[in-house]
Amino acid sequence: MSKNNVIQKSNVANVSRNGYEMKAGLEALSRAGKNKNLHGHVHEIMFKDGYNANPINILNGKSCHLTKSPTAQMKDVVMMKGNKVCGHAQLKDTAGSIGKTVKQVNSGHYAKTRVYGTTETATKVAGKTKQVVHDSGISSATTKRIADKALGKMPSAGAVGAAAKAGGIAGAAVSAGIEAVSSIGGVITGDKDVVDAACDITYAGAKGGAAGYAGAAAGSVAAGATGAAIAASGIGAGLAAGGIAATAVAFAPAVVGFGAACAVGSLVCDLFDSIFD
Repeated sequence: MSKNNVIQKSNVANVSRNGYEMKAGLEALSRAGKNKNLHGHVHEIMFKDGYNANPINILNGKSCHLTKSPTAQMKDVVMMKGNKVCGHAQLKDTAGSIGKTVKQVNSGHYAKTRVYGTTETATKVAGKTKQVVHDSGISSATTKRIADKALGKMPSAGAVGAAAKAGGIAGAAVSAGIEAVSSIGGVITGDKDVVDAACDITYAGAKGGAAGYAGAAAGSVAAGATGAAIAASGIGAGLAAGGIAATAVAFAPAVVGFGAACAVGSLVCDLFDSIFD
């Protein structure tokens, strides 16, 4: 079985996933600063990005944009078709306390806009509101994890385990999928037999899963450790006036977390090959 040809492929999902989470976290920080509700801003950004990545929306010339104000009261995102507004929505990530959300919705506060909640939020408010709160398809666990990494909060053991599990599943699926395309092509051209193809796909999935699992866990812990170190040093307080240095410090946990995830994922791939070669 040719294992060397999947070394880079096996870490693709880990790097891509952690890279996107870093991007979303940094965008949320830039938009709203450090605050306890950063997860809500992450939800808005992920919703916007998902809408803009949808092939159907792309083909129809539709795009989604965040409202100018990060504290908008009536709508968080606006959908455009060309230069015309074709929709808008309010995003809710309030699974921990739905009382205010239920009250706002039932008072007609969002009567003229569509409301989307994280999966957990939509589930908890179901049957309690006159207006339907749609499921955005984004988990509160995900938005909180990304927000915590951006804020440099040390994750709980449970959060690390959940992140690792999600990373492992994504890594295995993507890596096996990438190798499947390559291997099936090899079978069609006669360069590889079916047994070797199956073995290569299985191997890529296992290695990608291991890289994703370890990378996700390492990224969360490294971001938290960086945030704790900054807090302990007092550097953050000394840069309260803002500027490039303050921005670099604010972004440090997310960036360090991403670097750790990539490095550990790559290391796991190398160790995997050294063991099975």
